[in-house]
Amino acid sequence: MAGNHFVASIDIGTEKIALLVAEKDDDDHLRIIGHNVCPSKGVRRGSIFSIDSLSRQITKLIEQTQESFGVDLALFRVNISDTHLTCIDGKGKVPVNEFVSAEDLESVLESAMAISTPTNKEKLHIIKKKFTINESVVVDNPMDMEAQVLESKVHIVTVSSSSVRNVENCLKQSNLEVDKIVLNSIAKSQAVLSQEEKNGGICLLDIGAGVTSYSVFQEEGIVHSGIIKMGGDEVTQEIAYAFDTSLEEAKRIKESYGYAKSISQSDDQFIDFTQGSKEQHQLSSLDLSEVIEEAYLEIFQALKNELRHHNLDTIIKSGFVLCGGGCEMKSIEELVRGYFSKRVKKGKIQRSRISGLETILTDYKYAGSIGLLLHEGDLNKAKFIVSNGGHGVMGKLKKAFVGNF
Repeated sequence: MAGNHFVASIDIGTEKIALLVAEKDDDDHLRIIGHNVCPSKGVRRGSIFSIDSLSRQITKLIEQTQESFGVDLALFRVNISDTHLTCIDGKGKVPVNEFVSAEDLESVLESAMAISTPTNKEKLHIIKKKFTINESVVVDNPMDMEAQVLESKVHIVTVSSSSVRNVENCLKQSNLEVDKIVLNSIAKSQAVLSQEEKNGGICLLDIGAGVTSYSVFQEEGIVHSGIIKMGGDEVTQEIAYAFDTSLEEAKRIKESYGYAKSISQSDDQFIDFTQGSKEQHQLSSLDLSEVIEEAYLEIFQALKNELRHHNLDTIIKSGFVLCGGGCEMKSIEELVRGYFSKRVKKGKIQRSRISGLETILTDYKYAGSIGLLLHEGDLNKAKFIVSNGGHGVMGKLKKAFVGNF
């Protein structure tokens, strides 16, 4: 179609960098036309510690992709994983002269967004949650409705300013421009959660190599996001320590023979592996599964503490949706189900707005990149309003909050 244009995303992780290019038509449907993945460098626990190392990897990835698919790439959507993120709910309230106008929407949303942040943090996402009319009626779109009082509630995600600058500078050093920066867990929720799942009260659990991130949703939208400084690397380290082997060998053992939940004695078998001397040794698959389960339970205990601290455990009525490389482990669903006593399933890409190679749409490596491609709506548009400091707010407000209901 004449209106088609390209959308590109880069998912930066501790272990890998995944790139996707999609063609977007006039109906906002995306068709993936290019993809690539490479090892990550310069990232530890989801945070950038070497811009030079990461930038070199991204540059190589871009060059390979452009050469393979013949698409010139410059503008990218990119993720961020910040262990210092905080989530705040903002509330606004304004009087209305008979019928709700665009000016009333502007006023009530600006009031809700007017929450000060520390000098070392900035608002990454401002997510519209709900409007209330006359302190009793909750509505999605109050425009032109009769009212005396209009209230709004927004969800604000703040992150470290230095983390944002690191992402921007990394892409700039690779001669790329940032289209938008999206919190990792929010991006993945766009890819693997349906609106029905969000409405029912669900926790998206993403176990990456360096960190575990989670986001909780219910009917009015996102409730909370957080990050735990543990991930699949901890599992690998525990295996290496328990069996006195290298991290590389421990990772091979984990991926080839690992089970998240301890196996039964009847399923026990011996596994060949090497230690530091390169001599062949054997370990019990039962012993291996016990080490892996203990490592995962440490992550889940930290998550349970977080959920209780923020009073989220009772909200998660629909259970957990799992994604991330750490959730590819065999029997992980069974372990999560037993520990939290909740329903559990692995996330699948929502196909209503995206198509392409089946190998990409079923590969966990690309869930974050797909979520970045799909990311639209209030999240980024609300951020755009704030970042523009009120210049031309009226037109942007109508587009962001009125035109998208």
